[in-house]
Amino acid sequence: MAIAIRLLGYLVSAGFFALGLLALRDWLRHRSRRRGLLALAIGLIALTSLVSQLDTLTASRFTGVLSLLTIVLFMASANALLLFRGTFLHLSPVAVGIAASASAAVVVLFEMVDLSGAGAHPTAPQSLAVAALVVVWCTIVGEPIVRFWLASNGRPAVQKARLRVLSGGYAGIAFILLVAGLAGQAYQSQAVQLSTQLLALLTVPLLYASFSPPRWLRRQWREEEEELLRKSNRDLLLFNADRGTLAVRSLDAAMRLVGADAGAIVDAGQVLAVHGIDEATARSLADRASSAGGEHLVPLPSRPSQNAIVVPLGLERQRGAVVLISGAFMPLFGSDEVLRFQQFSVNLGLALDRVRVVERMAEVERTKSQFLNLASHELRTPLSVIRGYLSILESGSLGTLNAAGRRALSILSGKAMEMNLLIEQMLEAARLEEGRLGLRIERVDVCAAASDALDLVRPLADERHPLDLEAPGVEVPVMADRDRLATILTNLLDNAIKYSPNGGPVRCLVRRQDQTGVIVVQDEGIGIAASDQPILFTRFGRVPGDDTRQIKGTGLGLYLSRELARQMGGDIQLVSEKEMGSAFTVSLPLAVGAPAAEPKAQRGLRVLESTGTGQ
Repeated sequence: MAIAIRLLGYLVSAGFFALGLLALRDWLRHRSRRRGLLALAIGLIALTSLVSQLDTLTASRFTGVLSLLTIVLFMASANALLLFRGTFLHLSPVAVGIAASASAAVVVLFEMVDLSGAGAHPTAPQSLAVAALVVVWCTIVGEPIVRFWLASNGRPAVQKARLRVLSGGYAGIAFILLVAGLAGQAYQSQAVQLSTQLLALLTVPLLYASFSPPRWLRRQWREEEEELLRKSNRDLLLFNADRGTLAVRSLDAAMRLVGADAGAIVDAGQVLAVHGIDEATARSLADRASSAGGEHLVPLPSRPSQNAIVVPLGLERQRGAVVLISGAFMPLFGSDEVLRFQQFSVNLGLALDRVRVVERMAEVERTKSQFLNLASHELRTPLSVIRGYLSILESGSLGTLNAAGRRALSILSGKAMEMNLLIEQMLEAARLEEGRLGLRIERVDVCAAASDALDLVRPLADERHPLDLEAPGVEVPVMADRDRLATILTNLLDNAIKYSPNGGPVRCLVRRQDQTGVIVVQDEGIGIAASDQPILFTRFGRVPGDDTRQIKGTGLGLYLSRELARQMGGDIQLVSEKEMGSAFTVSLPLAVGAPAAEPKAQRGLRVLESTGTGQ
């Protein structure tokens, strides 16, 4: 076992020597004070291990000198670690001075004590010196160990793991020192020595991972954050808040993904979200996204020990960027962090543009509603005056009109009716969008409602468009808003007339079907292709084409009619083919307690009225 202990000792020394070289290389690559202090702390530990082995290799001929040098290097490593801790967690100069003074006192104490012959039975001065070494070194190192561990809470996975492995590595060395210094004769046991050597060997990879973890290890540490990445991407796809809120949430996720301490999201000079830096700095760094020549890692002149990831966002204006500044314990980003964030930034750019489009659409909808409301109210007053004078002319109060005058009056009355329908559509659409559409549900006979609607649109029809009403011989009572039902029927009848430019009858059929009152408006007009039918019931939806371009309308009528029918518990369905006419079916719930239809009426429809404007 003695040979195994000796071999482990050499292996530990070799491991610490390699660790020191790697720490030195890391510092030479980055040349920052923080990395230099960490390299110094680890390198001094490595030198301590090497010097301690020299005593064995030289057959203890230089025990005094080598032992004192070991103590000096060992105490210096503790102070270097404390100074490293002070580079990102504030440390008062007084604390640094006390630690240095205590370390110097330990060195002086060992210089005064004769260490030769110390072994299983040390003298009182030797025991005092060893106890002082253990207490002072563990106190100096213990503060950073605890601080690093506590500071890791709430940090991104990589920072958290690096802080904790550094704490674990130094805690292992402190534990070995406590065992060696305070165990006394028990430390002479080969089993104890073997255990401490194994523990010392374990601290080597821990300390290495604290300052230069390999890429595969960083990825493993990040596994717990992969779910965060997936969730963040889902949020980017589904979250529909304003761009500012989306940017704040996305920046927080981005900082956690790569372990940044500060960052910002900028779009065309506007800072959408910022954390840990001022807006001027954020804009300045974002401007470098377009001038970096494809390089996403940007040095920080004001923070030479850190760098930043600056990734342009594929926004509509092509002037957005995300800036992420490295953290205190992860001072420099690498290609791995850039790659991870680029994947996230693509979705972020798409999400910000999507929300911009949604905001624009919402603004357009608000503008449309405001226009509908304003225009309809502004047009209503002059139209009322026009209709009033037309009524006076029609009554003969201003004199008898000749045949030409009567024809002109009929045309003017029809156009005034069209304008009135248009204004009513605009008003109702505005009320519907603003949630001000109050319904007054009551018992309404759809036969009478259909007859009244035909009377209203009769001025719009000519001799080429005979208006027919077919209804059963009994009342068909439904629960509806009387005025809104009239709006629905006049809209459908008006469309049937307009979209039959070559003429043809317009029929209004009323029937009772189970617990539903049904009104069908049929025409023999241009019809509607199946592929175009979904457009019809959207707001401002009109079917494009040469045969419809000359037909006037806003595209509000069918949208408004279906919405009104649905708010009254019914619906509107369409059956149509191109060049074969159309049939719009309005269904509304029957009034509760409505009497059953007569058997004769159930077997068929009876024509009650067939009128045309020429009749």
